[in-house]
Amino acid sequence: MLVGARGRARQSARGTGAGGRLRLFALLVSLLSPWADAQTPPSAGYPAYERANRLFVAGKYQESFNAVDEALKLDPKLVPALTLKAKLAMAANRYDVARESLERAIAADPSSWYAQFLYGFQFYRQNELPAAIQALEQAHRLNPRDARTPLYLGLARESLGQTTEALATYREAIRLGEASGQLDTDMLLSCSRLLLRLGDFEECRHWIDRALKLAPQSRDPHFESARLLLKAGDAVGSAKEGEIALGLHTGDVTDRQVHFLLVQAYQSVGREQDAERHAAAIRALEERERK
Repeated sequence: MLVGARGRARQSARGTGAGGRLRLFALLVSLLSPWADAQTPPSAGYPAYERANRLFVAGKYQESFNAVDEALKLDPKLVPALTLKAKLAMAANRYDVARESLERAIAADPSSWYAQFLYGFQFYRQNELPAAIQALEQAHRLNPRDARTPLYLGLARESLGQTTEALATYREAIRLGEASGQLDTDMLLSCSRLLLRLGDFEECRHWIDRALKLAPQSRDPHFESARLLLKAGDAVGSAKEGEIALGLHTGDVTDRQVHFLLVQAYQSVGREQDAERHAAAIRALEERERK
């Protein structure tokens, strides 16, 4: 996923193949949590929605889709069911269904920050960035305490080259994440990647260290630490962090990305044998992909 800050989250969300779909399902499940505690008044469709929600979290997507359709037949304006249907549709790459469901949700309850958030999220995944920013800004106005909204708002702004605005928004996401207990490595590393691009190594190091402390067994912060060290001229340190990253299997960074970084690090210090070892690993990955 991490091939540069601008395209990072969109690549994760759009990843092709089984791995990409699994990452997307995990992301959509994580985006479910804020809605679960903000329920609407009872409706005839609510028990079916709750069943659909449980099935979704359990990874039973077809059963969840059937249950959410049942809920919407009983109550076509049930906003939690409409937002769940939108997530299921996004997971199936049916953005037309997702958008229509979210527009129905917003029409039924214009005050629903979560429907607005998902509306912006689906625009972001389709690279419709001005529309994404507009919807995410509205979601942020409706719920200024949620930390995920400014994260995706920052990603959309950075994708449009609005680096000053994006950096401020990432910092806001981190602040809100700390205050609400929502802080995660995506917030910290999105900010660190932009700072690396901008040449602010000191603040970049600060957020990477926070990410390492928060998720020491995740590949991603070690990879970002290796990138920073290489950029700062410490190829030996970069190689050490890169090898640690390669030995970890939690996160979004691919083996190919780590091998490529290690080729660069080892070449920088004249360790050609080690560089060739990782270059060979890249060639082996490419060969397996061709089969």
